[in-house]
Amino acid sequence: MLSLQIDSASQEKNITVLERAILDQEGPAKVAHTRLETRTHRPNVELCRDVAQYRLIKEVDEITHNVTRLKETLAQAQVELQGLNRRQLALQEEIQVKENTIYIDQVLSMSMETVSMPHGDQQEERKTKG
Repeated sequence: MLSLQIDSASQEKNITVLERAILDQEGPAKVAHTRLETRTHRPNVELCRDVAQYRLIKEVDEITHNVTRLKETLAQAQVELQGLNRRQLALQEEIQVKENTIYIDQVLSMSMETVSMPHGDQQEERKTKG
């Protein structure tokens, strides 16, 4: 159970890091997209495919690829966390069932002792305890 809690905490931290990494990519992505868009729609300038244009396209593609990969990793981490949470709930339920079973066994064994002793034996037992 402790191991599951540690794994869950670790996975939650991992998810937070991934979400932050995705957010950190938004700024550079917007800048690269804006520069590329501005470059392709310059008034009174003929369109050309030069080194700068290719670098901008490559930069946009790389950022898009990185964000996609981060989102996939984030989705996988969230699925794993859900699995850990389900496993923890199942273990807690199992523990509760076992605790209830032990309690019932104890109550039944005490009532069986009370029923199995005749009245005379119970009085003698009380005298010896008292």
